[in-house]
Amino acid sequence: MGTGHDSRVVLRPATDADADAVAVAHHRGWTEAYRGLLPDAYLDSLSLPACRARWRAGLQGTLRVVVAEVDETVVGFVSYGPCADPDATAAGEVWDLWVLPGHRSAGVGGALLAAALDALATTHPVAVVWALAGNARGRAFYERAGGVRDGLSRRQPVPGGEMVDVRYLFDLRDRARR
Repeated sequence: MGTGHDSRVVLRPATDADADAVAVAHHRGWTEAYRGLLPDAYLDSLSLPACRARWRAGLQGTLRVVVAEVDETVVGFVSYGPCADPDATAAGEVWDLWVLPGHRSAGVGGALLAAALDALATTHPVAVVWALAGNARGRAFYERAGGVRDGLSRRQPVPGGEMVDVRYLFDLRDRARR
């Protein structure tokens, strides 16, 4: 798959050695992509060292993460697993999907999402994705990929305001038959 930079994207399972790169993509995603969508006080409170610690611990456990590499550099990742929503206990969930700014709109995110949905389809008939309500770009991405809003939202207080997410569902039954 090309990225518009004459490079190929390689998807592979994340290893412990990817923790710092995943943390940087995650932290930059939140603090850059959500600037203006969430309160600055909240975004400014997010710590890259704390994010690194979270991913170092997470990648040593059973967390399922796929990274996208271009020229042997991690440019994005997706994490996924069982859904914890009480009304969707049979569902899988895409928890995080982030692509570094220089690699967006080049198919990297779509490839990562497809990898997660394909993996989830082996054990779940449906997948859930929660997207920030004000993130028009992210929501349009999930809709183009076949996600359907189910009308549910959740609110969470954050420093300086609140965060509102909306839920998308992906029917995985056709993927499971492939």
